[in-house]
Amino acid sequence: MRIVFILILFVFLKADNLQNKNIIYLFKHNYFSYLCIHRWQYINKYEKKREDLLSIVAYACLKKHYLTYALDLAKALRYTKEGRANSTYIISLFTIKNFIMRYIEDGFDIENIQIPNIESDDLGKIFVLTKKYKPKTENGTYFLNEGEYNISVSYNLKTNEIILNFYKNSQLIKKEKYW
Repeated sequence: MRIVFILILFVFLKADNLQNKNIIYLFKHNYFSYLCIHRWQYINKYEKKREDLLSIVAYACLKKHYLTYALDLAKALRYTKEGRANSTYIISLFTIKNFIMRYIEDGFDIENIQIPNIESDDLGKIFVLTKKYKPKTENGTYFLNEGEYNISVSYNLKTNEIILNFYKNSQLIKKEKYW
């Protein structure tokens, strides 16, 4: 019982300590989830004022693959050219996720879908490969081969996640979930 109390106290003090840190500090120290979860505090504070800071919060959400949360920020990024570009990037990634979900669930033809190529994100790369190879989907999953990597792409209906598993020599080397 005492350990649980100490653990709860530690978590509370740590959260309180983070509230006093600025966005740049939190981002540089990899508090991506914290930034993303508190996105509405930042949106309310900086909308129409500091799109550079809101863009950092949005990027934190993207680092954790929280595309749905990043959409909240995309709506707020509309007053500067840079903000609108960042908003378009977020919306494009979310759209790619949506098209992959439809491809897996319904066999939706994505061959002629024209979206900006996003080569800086694995989901964007997977979308291009899926359009190119049109792999067959079985039980909510399909497989791609790219260079030395075998990649499984699946959709979890319960969690609404796209899951990417990257294998090299039959060993899982990276797993990414896009929510």
